[in-house]
Amino acid sequence: MSNIPAFGLGTFRLRGQVVIDSVRNGLELGYRAIDTAQIYGNEAEVGEAIAASGVARKDLFLTTKIWVDNYSREKLVPSLKDSLKKLRTDAVDLTLIHWPAPNNGVPLEEFMSALADARSQGSRSRSAFRTSTSNSRSRPSPWWARKTSRPTRSN
Repeated sequence: MSNIPAFGLGTFRLRGQVVIDSVRNGLELGYRAIDTAQIYGNEAEVGEAIAASGVARKDLFLTTKIWVDNYSREKLVPSLKDSLKKLRTDAVDLTLIHWPAPNNGVPLEEFMSALADARSQGSRSRSAFRTSTSNSRSRPSPWWARKTSRPTRSN
């Protein structure tokens, strides 16, 4: 899906059958944006519910977030691939950096560069990665503020 739906279903703190039922019910009611994150520990259940729903993947807007433990260049892309496997999809519509912080041990430039690499790898494999940051309080550098093929940033 190319547009973000006006309403979406969040899965924070939902686990096991509760998240499966919530996603299934939301999809039955017409929700088409689903939000999850690595730290929520429910990507596999979200993927299971989506797969069982009968809703075509092209009709969904799927977001996940990369957790702070996976910001480093060595971990970011493998963690995103793991998320895709759990979600039972070859692409997400929006990948966010969850809680970016300048003093977390991984420089902003490193994880943003790793995100750009993830997007590039996704483009080569026909996966759709749109990348951004979540809950950020830092100011964007000029290239993030322009419309480009590089990662974007949002609050």
